[in-house]
Amino acid sequence: MDLRRLEYFLVLARVLHFGRAAEELYISQPGLSQQIKVLEQELGTPLIHRGTKSITLTAAGEVLREHGERVLAESRLCVERVRAAAEQPTGVLRVAYTRSGADLNMHELVERFRVRYPEVRLSLSTAWTSRNLELLEADQVDVAFVRAAVRHRPVESLVVAAEELVVAMADDHPLAARERVSPDEVIELPLVHWPRAQGPGYHDEIRRQIWGDRPQRVVLEQPDAEHILREVAGCVGIAVLDEHRARKLCPPGVCVRRFVEPAPTTTLVVAWRPRAGHASVDRFIELCREHLGPAGR
Repeated sequence: MDLRRLEYFLVLARVLHFGRAAEELYISQPGLSQQIKVLEQELGTPLIHRGTKSITLTAAGEVLREHGERVLAESRLCVERVRAAAEQPTGVLRVAYTRSGADLNMHELVERFRVRYPEVRLSLSTAWTSRNLELLEADQVDVAFVRAAVRHRPVESLVVAAEELVVAMADDHPLAARERVSPDEVIELPLVHWPRAQGPGYHDEIRRQIWGDRPQRVVLEQPDAEHILREVAGCVGIAVLDEHRARKLCPPGVCVRRFVEPAPTTTLVVAWRPRAGHASVDRFIELCREHLGPAGR
């Protein structure tokens, strides 16, 4: 039995509609219908009842659906393990985390890599976006997690997570009574921010989405979210941060509010230097793309 045709059948068995199944599989509807007929010929029995408006599975089709999922999963696992054995990297992979992405999927990706490639020793460090890019360009790390898109650098990058930006303010702030706020309501308010030098791309991404070309009224800069939120609690100003950190680190006296739709967002990016002969980096990026599914390919 052709595993490709089995996959086609399983998608059809799940959605029970030739058009939707063909669209999901990126093939034509007549092509899918022909492949299912060939599969039925191979097995010597009809697998579906073809009605005028809908389709259902035959008894044989139900059996194939039940057992086919396991067959396909085992075949994929077999291929993955064979390839991993043939291309098993060794040595050291130096990974730099970014402090602001601790609640996203950095650690999950690294742990999946550790399990899949146990022969690779991981050397882990944590810094901030600008520092991580400096380490990457100086060949002191192999892959680095950073915030926002990487431009004008001799590195490649891949977005691995996204989250909303939110505004933090004192509990007694006039906007605290609102469930959501608009950028127009905050652009002229005093702002507690972090230095642009720590992550120019991330800093500019926030400014572009909230302030556009209008000036920011920065009254104080602090190096990290903990200190920023402490100043917010002291009514020094508002702050715009990524949602995970803002809610996790929110101190007493501070509330977090989402922006109106379309909500501004920020990204977590993995960056690496393109070069040949570094199998560990190649496997790590492949794993990241696999984690993202079709969007990462």
